[in-house]
Amino acid sequence: MAKKFYTIMIVPHATARFRRIRVSRNLVIAGGVFLSLLLTAGLTFPHFLLKTARLSASMEKMTQENADLKKANEKIDASLTDLRAKLADIETKAAKFALMVGVDDAPTPQFASAAGGGSFPDLKTLEPRQAQTLIEGEIETLRERSGALEDSFRTLDTAFQKQALLLSSTPSIYPVRGLLGNGFGWRRDPFTGMRDFHQGLDIVTPIGTRVVSPADGIVTRVGPAGGFGLSVFISHGYGIVTRYGHLSSTVAKVGQRVKRGEVIAMTGSTGRSTGPHLHYEVLVHQKNVDPLRYILEESKVF
Repeated sequence: MAKKFYTIMIVPHATARFRRIRVSRNLVIAGGVFLSLLLTAGLTFPHFLLKTARLSASMEKMTQENADLKKANEKIDASLTDLRAKLADIETKAAKFALMVGVDDAPTPQFASAAGGGSFPDLKTLEPRQAQTLIEGEIETLRERSGALEDSFRTLDTAFQKQALLLSSTPSIYPVRGLLGNGFGWRRDPFTGMRDFHQGLDIVTPIGTRVVSPADGIVTRVGPAGGFGLSVFISHGYGIVTRYGHLSSTVAKVGQRVKRGEVIAMTGSTGRSTGPHLHYEVLVHQKNVDPLRYILEESKVF
């Protein structure tokens, strides 16, 4: 098939010779396509540049946000590390306290993160989003631990209140300063010379020495009590009663609540006594026991 051509005539001016250029149809079509592509590219390129600039700005913003998130995660990690250490310390103290008050179900100290079953990973080595996920899991773990600890403290508080009341009601100090005389047990009666069971503790001390209550309680009796002479009886609860005999005078009144260390009387030599001293008894459920079993102080000469 014969090629088609176009003839282009160029006339520079009136006197010059004109020129004739013969161009094939295919070349004209190709030129038209090229010009169309060039025009399309010219119109599209500015939009492409604008889109690229926006994408670059968006990438830069994301990079900055990523860096900010990483810094925030590092700060949170430092705070969580401190919180984990403090929580473990509280759990340790709670466990010790539980042993003191007789509670068996105290929380066990957890020094490692429960989120992964091992030590908590260094967040600096992780991607921010991954680090954030681990932080959220760790926060939930710490929340659960603190909740369990709160429940345990309620139990411990109840146990402590009961134990504290018992401890405050236990006659754990000497009621008077002096020299230890006859103790609890068998002895020879100073009046009859016969073998006799001494049901208390004698503390030799000058007349007028202050006698204090060895525990919290309520005064139930004040006055003469046979061979005890002038006496004071105190009920401490839990079946514990203390008696103080051979007094010269009393300070406490019947029905009065007394605290450990509070003055209740003065020593003397009233009743069946061979000299100035305090006769001190401890009864548990109406049975005499050795007072030294309850005294936490060391035996001393005052």
